[in-house]
Formats: sequence, structure tokens, C-alpha cells
Amino acid sequence: MRKKLLVLSALTALAAIPASAGELGVLVDKQVGKAQVASFGTGQKYDAVSPTGFALRAGFDVVDLKVAALQLNATWHNKTTGDLTYGGTKYGELENQYWAVGAMVNWKLLVNVGAGVEYRSENLTWRPTSGPSTDSTLGRPWARVNVGFSIPTPIVSPFFAVEVAAPLSKKDTTATYKDLSEALAPQVQIGIYGGIRF
Repeated sequence: MRKKLLVLSALTALAAIPASAGELGVLVDKQVGKAQVASFGTGQKYDAVSPTGFALRAGFDVVDLKVAALQLNATWHNKTTGDLTYGGTKYGELENQYWAVGAMVNWKLLVNVGAGVEYRSENLTWRPTSGPSTDSTLGRPWARVNVGFSIPTPIVSPFFAVEVAAPLSKKDTTATYKDLSEALAPQVQIGIYGGIRF
């Protein structure tokens, strides 16, 4: 709860900054994990977990050179749920929700291009079909890039982009349920990002 309040406060603070240079946007995405084999118990195999979701992002340009800008941003992603399956049989669910803070350089050319890094705090919940649930928090740096275009207007500029993100560190240990849930966490995220720049 405390983390959610921190993220909401950061988003509110960014949104309250005078409208000199910044953006508000929505990301609709697909998160793709990696298949894993538990190294405990019977060595159960699990297919990759690949849920869809959405995120809200706010950014503020700390340096704006008109053709390029350095932006600080904050993101909140909704809770997604993916089935834990293997061979068509469901063995449980994996929930994932995250908040992130980061920096990005945006080049405002004929085609807009952005590249940046962010720190994500991912809350994972392992829910087997039988037995207790396991919660864990995974903190990882991520890199992300996007390519798109904007529509210049006098007050705000609507924009649309394709965005790809990937973690800069990965967990591969599957010795416990906690380790396994972190190993099944997303390895790449692909989405459509759109909103307004002001």
C-alpha cells in the first residue's frame, strides 16, 4: 500500500508541474516470460507466462533542446494474471504488477525515437491450484525504446509509438516457489504507447 501511494504521489507531482514540457500517456502491452522447470519436488515444467495489461505514465522534460529532450518519468502498471500451464494442463496462476521510475532521451524528428532506462519494482504472486500462495518483490533495471510519431498542434501534441522493453538482469534459479516465480517473470514487454505531450 505504501509503494502504491508513493507511485501515485510521484505521478500526481509530475502531472501538477506547470505545462511547459512533459507528457501523459497510456501503454497497452504484452509481457512475455520464459518457460521454466522447477528444480524442486517432481521437477514440474511450466510454459512461458505471457499476460497482457496496461500502464499509466507521466514524464517531465528536464532538458528540452526542441529536437531532443531528456525526460524523467514514472509508470504504474496494473495487475496482470497469467496461467501456469504445461501440456494444456493448468497448475496455477502468476500475478505481476509493477511501478517504475526512470529517464529517457526523446529525439523529436520526422519519426520520434526514444531510448531510456528505468528501475522497476515488480510484485509477483504465485498461486498454485493447490497449496499456499507465495509473494515476492523483484527489483530490476529495464531498458526500453520506442518509435512513433506525434501530431503537432498549438497546445498539446497527441503521440503514438511502438515500445519494446527488456530487463537488464534476469533470474534463472528455480530452487523454491519464490525463485520460480521470479524466473517466470517477464523477459520482454511489447506494447503500443500513446498520449499527449505539452
